[in-house]
Amino acid sequence: MRLFGKILLVGFALAVICLGGCQSGMSCKLDEVLEYSPAGVWDGSGDGVELDRILGIGIDSKGRVYAPAGKDSVVVFSADGKILDTWGSGFEGKHGLRIFDDKVWVTELKDHVVRQYTLDGELLMTLGTEGVSGVGEKEFNRPSDVAIGPNGDIYVSDGYINTRVMRFSADGAFKQSWGTKGKGPGEFDLVHNIVIDKKGRVYVADRNNNRVQIFDADGKFLDEWTHLGKPYGLYVDEMTRVYVADGESNNVRVVNCRGVVLAMFGGTGTGVGEFKMSHSVTVDKQGNIYIAEGDGRRIQKFARRN
Repeated sequence: MRLFGKILLVGFALAVICLGGCQSGMSCKLDEVLEYSPAGVWDGSGDGVELDRILGIGIDSKGRVYAPAGKDSVVVFSADGKILDTWGSGFEGKHGLRIFDDKVWVTELKDHVVRQYTLDGELLMTLGTEGVSGVGEKEFNRPSDVAIGPNGDIYVSDGYINTRVMRFSADGAFKQSWGTKGKGPGEFDLVHNIVIDKKGRVYVADRNNNRVQIFDADGKFLDEWTHLGKPYGLYVDEMTRVYVADGESNNVRVVNCRGVVLAMFGGTGTGVGEFKMSHSVTVDKQGNIYIAEGDGRRIQKFARRN
């Protein structure tokens, strides 16, 4: 569908429907209605900056938006899209970006590492062995994303080649890994994004298998959602709503913790509310959604209306 100008994006949930299977012990607000409207298109033109492909996005505690959007740097935006700062260099293979407790995590495909920075770009930690790909406990092969569990454990989607999830303690010590290539439960075909809810459930964007797989904190398979297209980007909020960016159909879906679709919008194109590879998604404290476009080289903001 094509969306131009001022539009209203509405989703719904029915308490009697439970798509993709229900998990016991999980409570959701099943009668929730979500409404969004376009609130900005950020392409750097207002600041005279040419943005690169944007493959990750995160928000700090002050509402500033960070993205690996420069040719070799992280770009910091205000909540209304003004460029405030850039930092870093050599991010030639930059991919995912997340912010946890005001620490910026960047996954780098070319160097096969995951790095943690302060908000102004000071390097704090490196996971993996720089420039070395492999299957060892200290090696990745084109890692794609990172998530932090409630206890501080670090989970990395070691996704493009190794098709596995790696788990580390908060200080970077290896704890476990799971996953091989395949289509069965706990198997993957391109582990592209990873998020963790407040109860420690791990949601994995199993991109080429067209599903989101859900695990407990120790990697035990719990469920899968196969009705959300080809998931590129994931985000989970405090209400255990999961936001899914489908970079193939260029739709964005919001679902509750049982997988019931609460909102859906998007389409392929360059207009407002359309995307060229909706690659990554994040959400601010007010419930506004930010979509990072890979091929579109821009960020779009959608305001939560209710």
